[in-house]
Amino acid sequence: MKILSYNIYCIKNTEYPTPNWETRQNNIKRILNDLLKDTEIKLCCFQEVNENNIDLLTETLKSNNFNILEKFPMKTEHCNQYNLVAIRNELKETLNYVYCLPHGKDTEYMNIENQIIDYNMSDYRTTVFANFKYKSKKYLVGNIHTDYISPEGKIKGTVKSLNYMDTINCDYRLIVGDMNMVCHMSEAYNILQQNNNYTILSRNKNFNILDNSWHGYGTKEQVNVDFAFVEKSKIDNYEYQIIKQTNMKDEGSDHRPIIITI
Repeated sequence: MKILSYNIYCIKNTEYPTPNWETRQNNIKRILNDLLKDTEIKLCCFQEVNENNIDLLTETLKSNNFNILEKFPMKTEHCNQYNLVAIRNELKETLNYVYCLPHGKDTEYMNIENQIIDYNMSDYRTTVFANFKYKSKKYLVGNIHTDYISPEGKIKGTVKSLNYMDTINCDYRLIVGDMNMVCHMSEAYNILQQNNNYTILSRNKNFNILDNSWHGYGTKEQVNVDFAFVEKSKIDNYEYQIIKQTNMKDEGSDHRPIIITI
């Protein structure tokens, strides 16, 4: 089974060298239509979905036989956003539940009008979990987007998500998405110190050190922020891949899609 994760970059008005909005939307549609021909992709996790791009995403997923699961809007500095999870229609009957875990002090997700942003974060960040069955195996997959400003928010939100997974009985448990950190940074080290049941999946044996998941339309740094936390005991059951376009102007976002194969 494969899981696709993609931060689709919801900012509409940008400047050179970032391509204009229409170009990026056309690129996203082309990239997704191409990737979703692979029927082994059963679940998709999208970050930075908002009112600007949700219609295109909904239409593209529907045409590829995917169903978007329950939406949980998040208050941000600029607009309301979603971490969207979509599942292939064939698996809809095996879906047990969808659950949204807030990264702040709330014990349960709050409606948008009651959301309080904690830990000096920019936004009301969440992890959206899907619990489902596939070929007699139980899966818990969380779609995460950590805060880009607050190290405390990144660490506490991720640890909270890992601790939640420990309470659920499944064959495979992971969180995947835009972590807003790279695996050698202190935040990642701190997270793994607080919950050592998990490890980071951010490359495979064929990984090219120049293949950034976040390219920023021209950054010269090696920035691979889109990855997964998986159970340490099952790391050998996973593969990781970054989907890179030949020409950067053909990318749909400042991030690249990644595919996790179990």
